[in-house]
Amino acid sequence: MTASKSANLCWGQRYHWLRYQQVPAGSRHEAHITDTFRLPAGTTLAQVRSVLGYLVRRHEVLRTVYDARAHPWPRQRVQPPAPVTVHEVSGEPDGTPSPAEFTGALTAAPFDLAAEWPMRACVVTRGGVPDRLHLVFNHVAFDDVALDALRREFEAVLTGVLDGRPAVLPPVRDQPADLAAREAATSDQAVEEALGHWRDEAARLPADMYARRRRAPAVAGAAHSASFTSPDLLATVAGLAERHRVWPAAVHLAAYAVTMAAHTGEDLVSHRMYTSLREDGGRAALMTCQSSPALVAMDLSDDPPFSEVLRRAAARVEQALAHARVPYDGIVELLSRESTRRGQRVQVASELNFLDHKPRSCGVRRDRFTPNPEPAHWARSGSDTYFRVYEWQDGITLVLQAMDAVMDADAVERFLRGYAALLDAHRDPGADLRAGEAARRMGFAPAPERPLTRIGPDAVDLAETRRVLLGHPAVASVTVTADPRGLTAEVLAAADVTPAALRVHVLGALHDHPAARCPGLFRVTVTGSGAPEVEGDGRTGPAVSPATDAEHALTAVVAEVNGLDGVDLSESYTGAGGRALRTPRVAAELRARGWEGVSPGDLTGVRPLLTLARAMVRSP
Repeated sequence: MTASKSANLCWGQRYHWLRYQQVPAGSRHEAHITDTFRLPAGTTLAQVRSVLGYLVRRHEVLRTVYDARAHPWPRQRVQPPAPVTVHEVSGEPDGTPSPAEFTGALTAAPFDLAAEWPMRACVVTRGGVPDRLHLVFNHVAFDDVALDALRREFEAVLTGVLDGRPAVLPPVRDQPADLAAREAATSDQAVEEALGHWRDEAARLPADMYARRRRAPAVAGAAHSASFTSPDLLATVAGLAERHRVWPAAVHLAAYAVTMAAHTGEDLVSHRMYTSLREDGGRAALMTCQSSPALVAMDLSDDPPFSEVLRRAAARVEQALAHARVPYDGIVELLSRESTRRGQRVQVASELNFLDHKPRSCGVRRDRFTPNPEPAHWARSGSDTYFRVYEWQDGITLVLQAMDAVMDADAVERFLRGYAALLDAHRDPGADLRAGEAARRMGFAPAPERPLTRIGPDAVDLAETRRVLLGHPAVASVTVTADPRGLTAEVLAAADVTPAALRVHVLGALHDHPAARCPGLFRVTVTGSGAPEVEGDGRTGPAVSPATDAEHALTAVVAEVNGLDGVDLSESYTGAGGRALRTPRVAAELRARGWEGVSPGDLTGVRPLLTLARAMVRSP
């Protein structure tokens, strides 16, 4: 279908657009948003189609597709209005798929973002009469705010149809493509200045706050999930917020930081906090996804009392909102560059999200802990943990999903109960626990003993770094030492090897060796050669050109997609000049040329392109 309008992706759409495509297709439904409407008596299928058709004409986002292979940047393409496909499924036991089976399949099928509109609809009938409407949305197009607005409009228009009077809705003043056009007009200098705050923030982050806890799980990819619902917690949080004159979000951020510090044993807690981009005037009612996770670090190294943690959390919330208006792909790129600068993988893979579900009820009258089924599809997303706070009319639900590599089932339960107990302990205005005392009360199992060295904010494992270096075929033995500036590797080599080659080797292995770090200085002596010792940081060296078929393919695609004259395989994708927003197109072009093994998420890490090429295989 021909597009009637097109634009770049909105900044608030980019996180979910990138994340959706780095997850295996069979697990993408974990990011789908669903809603169910109970239909008033007397509603006909034709009326439902009519109302949805009206909303599709009114809101361009409902008829927008997302073209990853557009040049020079991905585009959102608005298509002309057309009839909406509304599936019909019987609620009667008539031998056809049940509503649960049909809507489950409708929800689980991945969206073809480049060809499929972002809304699917199904009407469930009882005795041939429409009973309820089930909708499925992709998260690129919708967030909770947009969905609430669409729900209100659907109910208003349907009520008008049933009553025989037209509904009066406010005019749509802004469409997503209009916002995207304004964002695209922002100068590169202005974007770089806006990203400056996040560049400074990235420099403060620990490379891995789970360095003490991260382990190889008994079952690869295993994960855990549980929830804790408390009616009393709503008033507790509201009281703390009022007493300390902060937003409720700051109360939750403070509790999260203290509880996570208790579990990890780290004083500097880092995570991504979902932040609305709607705060900037004129975007509050925009019908599309306008949220993006902001980088947040909470420093508890001075063992502050909870009142001080609250003050710091409030400041972090304000900073996140003040600097939210940036393209998320810029955050991805600066984290990649920061990883390369340090020589250690900076991974911020824990997420915190606040969701307002008022005026709905939490459905319980007393505290309830509930173990949930293993989140197998979420476990393929690349996150370490995902913590959600649902605020209901009459309570709060805390939900935690965690990879077994960083948190076992017992730790998940202790986290939820400890978080709630921490807040409950501060209902008393006289209570003000220090972070260390709060941690002791939570009773997490001690982290395994692991010799770690501190370099700036990072925990570094010298033994693991040594193992990585010994994995290079030319290295016979190595000694790794540390000082406040970084690591030094004294290498005895069995064959010629340069500091640059060793650096490429180490950077390529960091994803598989937690807490390993690339030395900032290599001293290399080749045994029996009589040649003098070679010393260097490995950052300068001749560009690495392609030799294998896979290297030639990766070099060609990265250069073509990003408009580069040349590509140095010793660099990471970002270091070579590749842009994060183009990674889905790079992966698609490689598949089109018969290559597999590189996902969009692989491209934005610290690994050199040479390492990624070695993981590529021919498509069957």
